[in-house]
Amino acid sequence: MNLSPHQFSSVVKTLPEIRSQMKKLGEVMLSKPEKVKEILGEYYSWAFIYELPFVEQLAYLSVLLGFQESLVEASKAKDITQATIDLAADGGVLDRWYEANEEKIEKKHLIWLSFVMQRNILSIMLFHRSLGALVHEVRTGSDDAFFKAVSIDRTILLCPTFSDRLSYAELTNDKTFFLHLRKALKGPSKKNMEAIGDLRYAIVLLRDMGFNKFTDDELIGLFVGNGLYPKSYNAAKNLRKHIHTARKFSTT
Repeated sequence: MNLSPHQFSSVVKTLPEIRSQMKKLGEVMLSKPEKVKEILGEYYSWAFIYELPFVEQLAYLSVLLGFQESLVEASKAKDITQATIDLAADGGVLDRWYEANEEKIEKKHLIWLSFVMQRNILSIMLFHRSLGALVHEVRTGSDDAFFKAVSIDRTILLCPTFSDRLSYAELTNDKTFFLHLRKALKGPSKKNMEAIGDLRYAIVLLRDMGFNKFTDDELIGLFVGNGLYPKSYNAAKNLRKHIHTARKFSTT
């Protein structure tokens, strides 16, 4: 196992903050549209980034922001996982990076990073897949992935993969497709939003960090112990079902 229970707990504790920041960013966009427009300039769209796998999305944005040196240093640590967690949690490091790069970074790239990170995390929470993974499924012909991705971020319709599918639907007058699209444009359903999003995200996190097998005690300790799943006599059995479902999907 490459992620210790302590490290896992540290990441889990950030989930409420992530949700809070997602809400706060949306409120800022609504309350200060002129300021946002000033920052973004004439070129708003970040949608093209979703054509890349999730890890490449983050790498691309890190280079744009000049943050790649800090990530490279973290990758040299004996415990890369802990170094990355510490880096993300250390406000001092982030402040020093911002002060060193403030004059040369474009503020809109910070907005791009915020949206791309938030929307990918929400996608993983709801559907077990990042937006990059959903885009890949759309390329293979999945309309289900198309509508799921649109429900997470409507700007994804600007991606070439999505605009091609949209154009074909228009050419063939695919009325069923557009009915589903209209529903997807409303955003995730309330049922999905109230689902076990944090649990789903945690399962994907564990899988991607090297967890493959769990004892019942590990399941209870990791998920029930961190408040991701209610304590019950069949908790371990139910958690195994969720883990089995998550293994069917890729986040890359």
